[in-house]
Amino acid sequence: MTEPRVDEPSTEPRPRVAQRTRVAPRSIPSVALLGALLVVAVAAIGLLVGNGGDDTPTATTPSPTATAEATPEPTAEPVATAAPTSAAPATAEVPRAFVEVFNNSGATGLADSTAARVEDAGWKVVGVDNWYGRIPESTVYYPAKLKEQAERLAADLRIDRVRPAVEPMKFDRLTLILTGAP
Repeated sequence: MTEPRVDEPSTEPRPRVAQRTRVAPRSIPSVALLGALLVVAVAAIGLLVGNGGDDTPTATTPSPTATAEATPEPTAEPVATAAPTSAAPATAEVPRAFVEVFNNSGATGLADSTAARVEDAGWKVVGVDNWYGRIPESTVYYPAKLKEQAERLAADLRIDRVRPAVEPMKFDRLTLILTGAP
């Protein structure tokens, strides 16, 4: 019997890799699943930690001794502090609708400059663009639920024309179309 030469190919099969050293194809989805769970856990922790510093008042019941210590003796000051309390609702921030401003004139930049005035008046401008079509005069268009807000915006900008919104206008905000320098 002779031994096979080193340069001759072996007819014996190559040894197979042991099963435990192979990566099972189903382990890849489980790695992705673990990654997704990690992302969700980090997001949940971020939400919990991020909401811990809010300034919302919480209802607490003071102890009877704390109430007795914190209560000042009656003076003329409570009368003076009662007046601003009754005036607070009149000066409270009024919720404002979103506003889109459109230029329907030949004046370049009219919508941008008017949008700045609208924001200075306390409104939230969510879009500025050109309007194509014929509008007789500067107009505030409103969906039915925002009629009072439309009248308030028109008064802020000294615009006389206020009309219900029509297609293709959006029905969740006010639409201001400008036809000339206000």
